[in-house]
Amino acid sequence: MPDSPSTSEKQVTSEAADVRDPASSSADSNRSFDLSDLAEGRTQFGANLEPALRTACNDRLSEVRWFRADWQRGGALTGYAAYCDDAGDEHEVVVKLPVPPVERKWLVRLQDSNTVTDVVPRLFQYGDELGGYDLIWVVMERLAYGPIGSAWGGAAFDLFVEAVGRFAWATSAFEVEGEARHKDWKKIHQMARDHIRRHDVANEQQWQKALKKAHRHLKDWIATWEDRPTDDWCHGDLHPGNAMTRVPPPDGPVLLFDLAEAHRGHWLEDAVYFEHLYWSKRDQLDGRKLCNMIAKQRKKHDLPVEKDWSKLASVQRALLAMATPAMLQHEGNPAHVAAALQVLEREVG
Repeated sequence: MPDSPSTSEKQVTSEAADVRDPASSSADSNRSFDLSDLAEGRTQFGANLEPALRTACNDRLSEVRWFRADWQRGGALTGYAAYCDDAGDEHEVVVKLPVPPVERKWLVRLQDSNTVTDVVPRLFQYGDELGGYDLIWVVMERLAYGPIGSAWGGAAFDLFVEAVGRFAWATSAFEVEGEARHKDWKKIHQMARDHIRRHDVANEQQWQKALKKAHRHLKDWIATWEDRPTDDWCHGDLHPGNAMTRVPPPDGPVLLFDLAEAHRGHWLEDAVYFEHLYWSKRDQLDGRKLCNMIAKQRKKHDLPVEKDWSKLASVQRALLAMATPAMLQHEGNPAHVAAALQVLEREVG
């Protein structure tokens, strides 16, 4: 399974913890972590923090092999190590810092809870401070296989969707809080039209016509989407690049990670996003209908699925397709842009 047009960049991503002005802190308080601390020598920075990290882990952590992979975005520092658990057993682990609070929260919440196991990698240890910095860090299980891809064949989709169902089931045990995400779809529509006029985009006239028709539907689309229930926890970055497993292909189960974008919303936000990554590669699906499969998984776990969910899915497809020209720097794969045009033309009639 090749990387999707907007997901080729990573396995694990991270953002820094909140940054406070060091000058406003008292002399004996922790410094807030700033990504500028990593500007010169990530490996050296990790090495400087390593003694404090190993102390925080009660000397159960081995020497860390720090690295920065091409697929990483943001300022995350990661490394491989070994960790000795309470029983004296040694485990291969990934050390990650800094970790967004949301990601750490869900890694903790989904550890062997009363709802379901094996949703996310095992978390061995974590903390909020390191080496005098306010810095969230985690030591978690290193999964041996993945991210899932072509080695799994079509089973990759089945295993991934099954993992999405377990994630939905597990997260449903926690009260939904916070604000749902809202986008300025009118502004995005205008940006799309502007990009079509300014860029050398294939099928420019077709795009102009489709976006003009979309404008007629936009008010109704927005009203329908904004009126959706937002009682679900969404992963927020749902794609196979964020899924690995403990066993060799083509087996599973698959575990999900990179929960930094988890948020309140509607399950179709994740489902349609996942689907749209394959608009230009439908042959890889071998007839699978991803949104239908995710809906069935939700029913399997006795989670709510609206009778008219397909209408809401169509609206979200239309909005994502309409937005594609506005996101050319992120989703500029010509095949994906062409496929998005086909989706939009189908939705506007």
